[in-house]
Amino acid sequence: MNQIDFKYGSLIRTGPKLVNGGKWDATLDEWVRNSHTNAPLTIHINIHFVKIDPAGATSTYGDANDTSAHPSKRKIQHWVKGEFELYTKRLVSGAQSFWDGVYWLKTPDRYKELDWPDGKPTHRCHIYCRFELEQVYTEKDAHYTIAVVRAQDGENFRSHSRLYSQKDINSRNMIPHSTTKFWTHFHEVGHLLGLGHVGSGGNTNVHNDNTAAAYGVTKTEMQDVMGKGSIRRPWHALPWQEGAEAFTGIPAKEWLVQTGSLYPTPLHAGHQIRH
Repeated sequence: MNQIDFKYGSLIRTGPKLVNGGKWDATLDEWVRNSHTNAPLTIHINIHFVKIDPAGATSTYGDANDTSAHPSKRKIQHWVKGEFELYTKRLVSGAQSFWDGVYWLKTPDRYKELDWPDGKPTHRCHIYCRFELEQVYTEKDAHYTIAVVRAQDGENFRSHSRLYSQKDINSRNMIPHSTTKFWTHFHEVGHLLGLGHVGSGGNTNVHNDNTAAAYGVTKTEMQDVMGKGSIRRPWHALPWQEGAEAFTGIPAKEWLVQTGSLYPTPLHAGHQIRH
């Protein structure tokens, strides 16, 4: 039986500063690489959903706009049998599909540890950005615990990264004169990955900036998934770039993002000599 040597192990990001986004585990599985296969860097996030039902037939619950100074209580009702389970299943599968396998990171020339095979390499392998989102059933196993309400029909309930409603898997058009749709769960899982709003600089996960400008000023900004739309852009690969930096020591900015398929690069003779 062949022994598999793991160079990188697992990365675990946690801590109080990551309570609203950027807390995840990751693996860099270099052992699968070959002349046509890159090394996948997989970010793993576990979510524990808490079903919120009112004590009576209906009640009210504070949404994302709810503060002590400006209360925002919205009407909620009971989940019907099977509705919550179907909702969470669709949310997890949809958000994982949206963020998984979108980006590749080009290995910097000065980093040789992903070259294949070991010893006398013929190819430079790159990083394939993967994402796994899983529902877990105990809080201790979760990176995030998220409350989920069943807003009363017709009620305008605004969610945030730790509070969802049943409407979050439905699309909306939030941009005037644009056909670009918005899905709340794609946006909120982007926050869990560690992304901020497009108008807040994006690279910083700023959750207290919910001004209109934070969601974009120009049409291009608003169409961004971290604005009011659903378009994925290269800057969204930042969590994987940060993971690559943690695993390799090479700064995140040197792992250039590619959105089209990137295959291992053959090393010509002159390139190999410079190893």
